[in-house]
Amino acid sequence: MILLESIGAIKKHLDYMSHEIVEIKKLIVGLESDKEKSNRAWDDLMSVSDQISEKWTEVSASDEIRSQREKTW
Repeated sequence: MILLESIGAIKKHLDYMSHEIVEIKKLIVGLESDKEKSNRAWDDLMSVSDQISEKWTEVSASDEIRSQREKTW
């Protein structure tokens, strides 16, 4: 009887651990896809940054940023 209870407890513990492993795997897969999205967004930004720079004919970028940060209200 004690042996069956021990086997049942071990099985329950293994089921719990299996569930936890599945949840951890879901988190890792989610992190991988977020990393891929971040990399793709960065690559897209870098590919258009040259086009933006070519069209930027007004004030320097740092002057533009400074003027946007100045509070005029």
